Amino acid sequence: MSIPAKLTQTLTPGEVNFLAENEMITILPRYSLDKLQLIGTRIPALRPMKREQVPIWLAIILKNQDKCNIVMPQWLTVRQLKAFYDQEVKNSDRFAQLPWHWIEISKALLEKASDDMPDKPHEIRTIIQDLREIRQLKARKGLKELNESYIQLDNLSLLEINELRPFIVKVMDQMRKLSDSVNSGEQ
Repeated sequence: MSIPAKLTQTLTPGEVNFLAENEMITILPRYSLDKLQLIGTRIPALRPMKREQVPIWLAIILKNQDKCNIVMPQWLTVRQLKAFYDQEVKNSDRFAQLPWHWIEISKALLEKASDDMPDKPHEIRTIIQDLREIRQLKARKGLKELNESYIQLDNLSLLEINELRPFIVKVMDQMRKLSDSVNSGEQ
């Protein structure tokens, strides 16, 4: 299979989602299941109404089959998301510390398990969109301060870094070439 050159430097959105679905989440099973050893993970024994940690991909499968409820992560509430948003607004020079896969996890849970959310899904979607927009704005603003050898991207998620990577790599390569030519011209 031939992959376009621009995609060889970064992960596709599908690959990022695949990685995010391996994150663990708490579920409340509605049935019993003996523990399973799979190639990449171990599924614990499930007992009705006993909280267990499973990968998100399994939680979504069980949820689609009405075999569990998903316990939402503590950060995926209106109150906590508003707190993250307020941090983003207050601190213009750094990003709030959100989970590594916050975008992909929130999207998957909003699509597949919105009925398990303690808050209204449309409110959560709105705040997540606001968070995405302010973080993208801050990232673009930070790109103006690029130099040829250093960029700081603390607290960005994998998807956010992945979106910026092709542009940043190209710009930093050009800046490095300019710096090298200036340095060689001075000698």
